[in-house]
Amino acid sequence: MGIVNWSTLTRMPVKAYHYELDTCFREGYGEMSTAFGDRTTEILHRSALMLVKPDGMATGKLKAIRDFLEGHGFSIVGAELFRFNRHTGRELWRHQHTLASLDRLAVNDIVLQAGPSLMLLLRRRGGHSLPATVHLSSLKGKADITQQATDSLRSIIGRPNRLCSMIHCADEPADLVRELNLLADPEPRERLLARLADGAPGAADAAILDHVLHSGEFGGTVLDRDAAVQRIRQAVRERAAERPELAEPAGQVLAWLEGTDRGELLPWRKFAAVLAGLELDLDVWDVAMLGASHIQEDEPDGVKVIGNPPSGSWHT
Repeated sequence: MGIVNWSTLTRMPVKAYHYELDTCFREGYGEMSTAFGDRTTEILHRSALMLVKPDGMATGKLKAIRDFLEGHGFSIVGAELFRFNRHTGRELWRHQHTLASLDRLAVNDIVLQAGPSLMLLLRRRGGHSLPATVHLSSLKGKADITQQATDSLRSIIGRPNRLCSMIHCADEPADLVRELNLLADPEPRERLLARLADGAPGAADAAILDHVLHSGEFGGTVLDRDAAVQRIRQAVRERAAERPELAEPAGQVLAWLEGTDRGELLPWRKFAAVLAGLELDLDVWDVAMLGASHIQEDEPDGVKVIGNPPSGSWHT
């Protein structure tokens, strides 16, 4: 990997400590050093990475995201469709999900694996003292919905809850290095590195964006908790009527659902197992919304190994 100037990549010593031993960061930084040479620091300073997660794809948010990015000086220079699996979903947030409950991990699997995701590589126009990753992270808005600015990207796209967050951004240049290597296979990664070097999209990137925006494959899903619960409840009642031998587990599921109407949390892994035993053909987004709305998300005594960059850390 060679000598790394960590001050240009992160302002968090704990991140530097872990990433120095991280396979994806080490390989990614080596590839970027080879591809960019003495321009590596400059290109990383001007580049950012955003994911449109499956919930953002299903609800057709790319146009709003693209318009927001353009309005804030960011151009899309690379694009790649990919699918999360159980392992990539955990690896991407391995240093943050040390805080997450097991129920949150289970629901997150549903959300991330419900459909394709879109990786966007971005180039910021003009000069700016902050790295483009840090700048973009400040524009996306806070994770806590109650604290989001109305002009933040998260507020504009209308994410319904914390787990169905629709987008993810690399927080610092070090995260861009690691996440691109983790999520893109070698062949598309080589193409995407070339796009970062050139600062402009190629034909393949334009074709991917056109497909997402105009094929009709993405969009049309509405993430509504109340409607989701209503559809699940109706399906459970119909199954109990059709198959009396399933009346007992169906009744248990209905009792749990009634509890959510009173604000009670679901014992998600147990609930999901009983629900699966009913062999219902449910919309994956109805199940995802139910779980994302009614679970304990974090362990009471949990901690993140790596949190968010401290406010103002890049201003010094």
